[in-house]
Amino acid sequence: MSLQFSGEVAHQLVARSKGFEISLPTLVPSIFTGLTSSITSLKSPPKNKQDLLDFAVAGPLTGLLGSLALLCYGLLLTSTSDANTLQYYPGLPLLILRQSSLGGGLVELFLGAGTLQVPSSLEGTQALSSTMIALHPFCIAGYFSLMVNALALVPAGRTDGGRISQALFGRSGSQAVTFASLAALAILGFTSSDLLLFYFAFIAFFQSELEIPQRNEVDDVEFSRVLVAGFAGFLMLLTLIPMQ
Repeated sequence: MSLQFSGEVAHQLVARSKGFEISLPTLVPSIFTGLTSSITSLKSPPKNKQDLLDFAVAGPLTGLLGSLALLCYGLLLTSTSDANTLQYYPGLPLLILRQSSLGGGLVELFLGAGTLQVPSSLEGTQALSSTMIALHPFCIAGYFSLMVNALALVPAGRTDGGRISQALFGRSGSQAVTFASLAALAILGFTSSDLLLFYFAFIAFFQSELEIPQRNEVDDVEFSRVLVAGFAGFLMLLTLIPMQ
């Protein structure tokens, strides 16, 4: 929750510095991660597309970087714990840990290659859901926060990712990106991840419309902002693409 709060503080700071008003965040619960997202609406239009991009990327990128730091710290604590301490740690099943290439890769980096491999004596989804990996609570909090903030960057509708898409590709281009993103979420959701399917439904029913127009939708964003958006998108893909 603290990591999500840090992202919302970043939103508020950027909006204030750019001179437009936003609403207080509305938290959306989730049966999978505890929190699906937070909805922060624009009460007045940003000056231009660059201001919209700065606002949109600030929240989830702050949350992502904080989540990675907490996840790594939790994994460090886990890797240095003795067997007696580990038995008191909560655990996450392989089914969840393997849903993120970035998160799962960090788990294997700190705890050893092959940590998230399914034992040869077990097969199928039941094995993935029943095989638990003991992790420090900081690690679990960082992992779920990583997923939540990565979902916020999916370029669809009025999410932060959708706002970034609108700033980069314009309103018509953003509509095409939204359609492609929703299709990808639906396919991945039905084939590999209930979390992505739940988020697809959330966007489709509540966040599918484009953001309100900016006062200037002619001027393009600076190349430096494109690089920041590209970096955020790269982290989003690494986080949401499941391990193979």
